[in-house]
Amino acid sequence: MFMKVFRSIITVASLFFLVWFIAPFVMLLVLNPGNILGVLICLFLIFRFGFEKNYNSVKEFFYRNKFSKFLWRFFSVIVALFSVYAVVISGFIVGFSLKAPVENSSPTAVVLGAEVKPWGASALLQQRIDAAEQYLKAHPKASAVLTGGQGANEPVSEAQCMYESLVKQGISPERLLIEDKAANTKENIEFSYRIIKDKNLNKNMAIVTDSYHQFRARIIAEKQGIHSEIYAVNSHNNKTGILCYPTMLVREWIAIPVELLK
Repeated sequence: MFMKVFRSIITVASLFFLVWFIAPFVMLLVLNPGNILGVLICLFLIFRFGFEKNYNSVKEFFYRNKFSKFLWRFFSVIVALFSVYAVVISGFIVGFSLKAPVENSSPTAVVLGAEVKPWGASALLQQRIDAAEQYLKAHPKASAVLTGGQGANEPVSEAQCMYESLVKQGISPERLLIEDKAANTKENIEFSYRIIKDKNLNKNMAIVTDSYHQFRARIIAEKQGIHSEIYAVNSHNNKTGILCYPTMLVREWIAIPVELLK
């Protein structure tokens, strides 16, 4: 009875997440390794726990000879190891996203760029702008480095867009520094840290980005020999962010080991 209930719970949960992984593509045309892998995992779990008899039939087929039996067991080990990895890495991702700046401290904010649309900041970038505004108003002694270059289809650099928005939202221009050459997260952090050192700002950093991105940003910083305290200031997920969160989280499962192997 317990196993039947357990299988039902896993099957229903997998169906729910299957829809959640498909939704970003259907509604926003977002397709990346995160939702592809997420869909495959959900389909496997639905088959494994929702169609137990079919699963056992496939298993019996592979157990007919030693080689196919070895393949089945090898696959089972890979699935088990991947499951452990997914749980552990998700724990790190969530854990580092919760490392907020300590009270009465003023780490320099490093606001990572995102796409600028022809009409202004994209939803993703606006979330980071708003998070930076809240951080700077809560930490009046802190400065911020706004980092992000200008893409081929962007009317201004991401850093300039953030600067103009934050000034309109009441942040003093004297507290904002522009870094408009970076083209990726590595350069965002590398070039921003140069400015922090050159301007003699607080070398402890509060990275302003999406919560799922915080752990990889920290890895990138540490790979560059930055050993200052690094804190997380998470951009607030709107409906779009919530819709894409599982997809982006699973994408980080792939992106983090790739980053470590670079």
